[in-house]
Amino acid sequence: MKFDEILVHIGEFGCYQKRVYFILCLPAMLCGLQVLSTVFIMATPPHRCKLPGYTNDTYEVQGPHHQYLINLTIPPGEDGAGLYSECYVYSDVNGTGHNVTSQRGTSHCSEWVFEKTEFDNTIIEEFSFVCRDTILRSHSNMVLFAGALCGSVFMGIIADIVGRKKAIMLSLSIQFVTALAIYLSPTYEMMIAFRGLAGVATQSLFAVSASTGIELVGPTKRTFTGVVVEMYWCAGIFLLLPVAFVLRDWRNIQLFLCLITIPLFSMWWLIPESPRWLLDKQKFSEARQVLERICQSNKTKLPRDAIDAETASEGPQGKIWQMFTHRVLIIRTLIIFFNWLAVNLLYYGLSLNLDNLAGSSYFNYLIGTLVEFVAYVICLLLLDRTGRKKLHCICMFTGAAACLAVMIPVTFAGQSHQWIATCLSMVGKLSASGCYAILYIMSAELFPTVMRNSGIGCCSIFESLGGMISPYIADMGLMIGGAFAQGLPMVVFGTVSVLAGFLSLALPETLHRTLPESIQDAIDFDKQPKSSKNGVGQTNGFKHPEVELELVVPLTKV
Repeated sequence: MKFDEILVHIGEFGCYQKRVYFILCLPAMLCGLQVLSTVFIMATPPHRCKLPGYTNDTYEVQGPHHQYLINLTIPPGEDGAGLYSECYVYSDVNGTGHNVTSQRGTSHCSEWVFEKTEFDNTIIEEFSFVCRDTILRSHSNMVLFAGALCGSVFMGIIADIVGRKKAIMLSLSIQFVTALAIYLSPTYEMMIAFRGLAGVATQSLFAVSASTGIELVGPTKRTFTGVVVEMYWCAGIFLLLPVAFVLRDWRNIQLFLCLITIPLFSMWWLIPESPRWLLDKQKFSEARQVLERICQSNKTKLPRDAIDAETASEGPQGKIWQMFTHRVLIIRTLIIFFNWLAVNLLYYGLSLNLDNLAGSSYFNYLIGTLVEFVAYVICLLLLDRTGRKKLHCICMFTGAAACLAVMIPVTFAGQSHQWIATCLSMVGKLSASGCYAILYIMSAELFPTVMRNSGIGCCSIFESLGGMISPYIADMGLMIGGAFAQGLPMVVFGTVSVLAGFLSLALPETLHRTLPESIQDAIDFDKQPKSSKNGVGQTNGFKHPEVELELVVPLTKV
């Protein structure tokens, strides 16, 4: 018997499977905490140049004489960048505030003071990632996503060799060590290097734990479980809000991320090894023990001859290059790849762009988290009703319109109306989150069975590339400055979303369709009539194979 047939026979989502699945979803919360902690630990508070020679200078004005020294020493801000210059001091003022000349020149400052209203200390403040070094913030965030790309490639191989449980424990160990190392980092070079390793750990932990949980679930429950793991991610990023609000220092937040990893090591005793991996390694007795536990929980019985050498076999597998052997397949594959890049660019770009929005960073983060959760609920309710393509295109175009519309309040409205730009950004975040959930399922259904593994693997590469680009787009306003700093990144996000949405119109709808099993099936997919039902069954002589959604867990989400 095939493994999915065994699960249908003994129970697709019984009590034991639910317990193990929900335990395996817990690392998704940790991953959400780790990745989105960037919003707070890498935040750039309002700042200005420090008064030369005054060690007790603060961003807040301490009195009339302090105000006089600031006016005497710091040039005014330009193009709405702030009341005072963030990067320059008058070059004709010494440490006592004298020697002012009539022709006042300016020079770059080397020390800064930061506002303490929202943050006590951030990486940006401690290592001075401002002015000429602003790009270091983007580099630091890019390294995190580059680590995720490496993790998606290498940890999957390791998990296939040593097993899912050991891979999860290895990922947790790397997560613990890197979080502690970042907390102790005395230099920004060390901090950035360990952020790259943290990206490896976060990516591998999320992907391996989520896929292991979904491997225990029957075919008809995988759409549900594939979206639920996203909700655990969302719960994690929501938990980050009170943590960041209370601690307010990036090192304390990083220490919390280290310590919260420790309870997850108990998973070694709480979860079984993946029965699919055990079968693939010919460990039939151990696989039978796991399946017997499922049977005991579901009050069913495992057929005596259910497990053999063919149980875990997925049949012959094709290579991804075969998707480039026909014009239809080339166009479809490139569109899917571009959508992965665009969705990750949009999702993380909008998440990292909170610094540029008006209002409290904590309140903006709260709203962004809530709209992400709403997006997952909407997708869960509508995916099997409206169809994948239609819902994906609606989300893309809605997000694009919201991002592009940000330029209206930025250009024509005053500071009192900048909340409109924040609201439009949140609409964009809702749309990007919805696209994320839809694209996982739609991509797997479009790749033929013989190369679904390879196709989804390549998607994760383009997804990571989008994440690597996103910090530079989000920080574009900080690097360029000026009145349009807030709106410029949104224009880029909106333009990419428009292009991805129009390209997606060329993709076929997969809802209620016989999913492609061979290359020829994929070529003829558009010619196939819609069936009257989805899932495994027979309609008008056609078989409806259930897509292997354990391969469609959020492969990077980083």
